[in-house]
Order: sequence, then C-alpha cells, then structure tokens
Amino acid sequence: MNLPLTNTTSQNDNDNAWAERGEYWQKKLNPVPQYKARKRRILHKPLVLSGHGIRLNIDRGTLLIKCGFTHYPQEREEHRFFPRDRQLPSRIVILDGDGSITFDALQWLSAQGVALVQINWQGHLASIGQADYAANPDLVKRQLEIRDNGEGFEFSKWLILKKIENCHETIKRISDNSPEGELILQKIEAQILALKKNPPVNLNSLLAVEGIAAAAYFRYWYTLSLKWKGLGRKPVPQEWLRVGTRIGSNDSNQFALHPVNAILNYVYAVLENQVRGQILAMGIDPTISYMHSSGNNRPSLVFDLMEPVRPVMDQKVLDFVIKHTFSPDDFILNKNGICRLHPQFARVIVKLVQDMPEIETITAANLKKLFGGNISKKAVNSQNSPELSIVNNSI
Repeated sequence: MNLPLTNTTSQNDNDNAWAERGEYWQKKLNPVPQYKARKRRILHKPLVLSGHGIRLNIDRGTLLIKCGFTHYPQEREEHRFFPRDRQLPSRIVILDGDGSITFDALQWLSAQGVALVQINWQGHLASIGQADYAANPDLVKRQLEIRDNGEGFEFSKWLILKKIENCHETIKRISDNSPEGELILQKIEAQILALKKNPPVNLNSLLAVEGIAAAAYFRYWYTLSLKWKGLGRKPVPQEWLRVGTRIGSNDSNQFALHPVNAILNYVYAVLENQVRGQILAMGIDPTISYMHSSGNNRPSLVFDLMEPVRPVMDQKVLDFVIKHTFSPDDFILNKNGICRLHPQFARVIVKLVQDMPEIETITAANLKKLFGGNISKKAVNSQNSPELSIVNNSI
C-alpha cells in the first residue's frame, strides 16, 4: 500500500523543514570567533545555549562547553574558555535545554564571576547562579520606611507614569505616523495627563489608569501583520497572521497561544534576570516591593522595576517580528494549543535583547527616584559598588 509511504514522506518533509529553520536561525547568531589575530578586544557577551545534551565541564583547567543538538543533521558547537579569558561570557543562559554540568565547572564559573541562568519554555527563571549577595542593612531599613510611610505609593505612581510614557514612545516609533497609531497615541496621552493632573489616591485607582492605557497600547498590536512563508505546506492558526493579544492559556501569559507571546516570555525572563542582578549588586532587598504582592521570598521589587522597561523591550520585539518572514517550523504547537519556539530561534531572540543598555539606565534612574536624597552617604559607600554611585549622585 502507498499510505505508509505517503506518511513517511510527509514526516521526512517536516523533519527537513525543521532542520532547515534550525540552520537558518543558527546562522543568524553570527558567533564571534574566540580569537582574532591583531585584535585583542575584551568581549564579555552572554553565551546562549539550547538543545539536548548540553555539557559544561573542566578540561585541563579550561571551561569546555558542548552545545546541545536541536535538529539533524547538525554540527556540534563547542566553546573553550581559559581563566580570565578576554572573551569570557558575562553570563551563560541555558534555554529549556537538558544535559549536565560538573561540580568543578560550577566552582570555575563562581571563581570567574560568570552567572549561570536557566530559562524554561514558559519564560520562567528556573535557576540562577549569581555572585554572592549581601543586603545593605541601611538600604533595607530605608526600603521598609518607604513602604510604610506612603512614599512607596508615590514611587508606584512614578513607575506607572514612566511605563505609560514608554508605551507611548513604542507606539510612536512602531506606527510611523499612521492614522491608527495617532488614535492610540491620543488615548495613551489622555492617561498620562490624568496621572499628572488628577493623581490616583490608592493603588486600585492607579492600576485602573494603567489598565486603560494598556488596553489602548495592545489594541494597536492587533493591527500589525506577521509575514509568513510555507503556509501551503503547513498552515498556522488564523490568529497567527497578526500580532494578537497578550493573554495566554488559562489567562496566563506563561502558556503562550501565539508566537509573539512565546517570544515575549523569553524576553521578559531576560529582563527579570538583569534587573535582579542590578539590584542585588547594590545590596537592595528584592522582596520589599511597592506594587506587586510579596511573600515566599518572591522578588517583587524586581517586577516593580521591570514595568517601565517592558515597553522598551516590546519595541525591540515588534521591530524584529515586523521585519522578519517566519516559517511554521519556527514554532511548535502542542495538542493544548500552547506555542513554543524552535530552540535555535529562541537563542536568536535572547541574544537580541541581552544587555540592552536601556535596562540598566532606566532601572538606575528609577532606583535614584526611589531613594532620592534621603539615603545617607554611609549606606551608599558601605557597599563599595560602582552601581551605587548612581544613587550617591542624587544626594
């Protein structure tokens, strides 16, 4: 019978398409050779890994990294780093991969100050290896005072104002003066004006203003189309033809029903990791927050500080998805309708947003606003950290 042959042929076509998209996105990574003659630049870029069979171990005093396999055929990538290597990664990010790491590799990474981060397909930070954290008691005391004396709510209003202003900037840049964009900008401007002229008196009313602005903000996303190829061979859901809603399965963004949401889950995980690292380096307690609920050692302050940066990350993502033509094989759609990224494509996305300078500058400005001139120089100087000079400048 010809039926089994037909099924086998179809499966082979799917496997070939998956491998082709893996090769396509892998080439987009454009890895920098570890050594270039006559060029002794210091490059501390994040190293992003994915796939099956990732391995990190020590080989003759060096860190040997074997990347995972994501498709067949595939040549295995390897990276070797020496102690104090001029191209040692600033961090190693593992995206929903599997494999192993030896104890001596963990010790090596700790000695070299290289953070190890694992992000699963939902965008959760599964594990983080950071430098030692010690809270500055003076800063923690000040954080608690701000939370309890009403200054925390004023800080929350500042964060939401900056978030809505950045939403306005994102739509302005993406819409390119389109009529639809102008209408959305007017709605967002109205909420900025409301925050300034009639400030909310409690958190619920503040979040209501944010919600109105967010509704207008995401309404413009619905007007943006995605470019596809290969739909005759492998169709995609009708909703995937446009950017779509941010809501996922069971009203949870972590269970993405749309490719752009799956992309954003990785992007926001990168943002969370970098904001967390920035405040830990300053000796600030990440569990003392002013908007997000806290408890069970939840880093709620990180989520507070992420809010004004999210629209900046959104702009980067929207620029990317509008300019690229996608294939159905860039994504995995499971039986529950949950969308995941091709592992090589996920590496490209994470590399796209790693170490964006806006993350550090916006977060530093917001921390400066949080502590203002009420924090003592003694508290700042006791941490001996260059990041703390940002707060010190405001005194």
